Amino acid sequence: MVASAVFSTGSLTSYCTVQQVQALLVGYDLSRIGNEEAITERIQQLLSLTRQAVDKAAGRDFLWHADETIIVDGSGTDRLSLSPQGVVPIDLVQEIQIDGRSVPAADYVVYGEMGEIRLKPSASIGSCFPAGQQNITLTLDWGYAQVPADVAMAQAKLTAAQLLSEAAGETATAAMLRVGDYAVRYVPEGQYGAVIQRQMQEAHEALRPYRGLGMAAV
Repeated sequence: MVASAVFSTGSLTSYCTVQQVQALLVGYDLSRIGNEEAITERIQQLLSLTRQAVDKAAGRDFLWHADETIIVDGSGTDRLSLSPQGVVPIDLVQEIQIDGRSVPAADYVVYGEMGEIRLKPSASIGSCFPAGQQNITLTLDWGYAQVPADVAMAQAKLTAAQLLSEAAGETATAAMLRVGDYAVRYVPEGQYGAVIQRQMQEAHEALRPYRGLGMAAV
């Protein structure tokens, strides 16, 4: 099913705060990066990058989308699944139109956490959403009014892992850990190798329920 949307994601550039990243770095020597001001500036530089990395790895964002219009292909079945497009959770379906014709709210049931809309057996429009290309228009509210805490912490750990990699300054025999397309270079037996590996793995595990991610060491 193909979907297109007019997004209203707001201006949030980071899911986590500088302070959340700093809390993960307490007790580590970051002097190679610079003084406290330089470290804060470097964290701020990374937050936009790691926020994008979380979105790309999860195949979706974690913002609130109000009154959004989404156009999808009719499935030819009794259900429309929006989760493959990352449109989940659904909070409220305001309107469904099929080829410009409104579907009565009494005709369907919304399974918000699944990102799915199912027709009732008694639906007046029939037993299925008619198959077609871009023939169904939905207006709905979906997403998160507040970023899930585990997602914010996953971003903080991705950011902290990069800071520790830069603080270690080790390049010889360096390996690389990835969460999605986001990579952090580290030396497994190096100064911060174990903690970098742990933070990357924990970020991976936190994001796994939202979508299967790829993680590899090379």
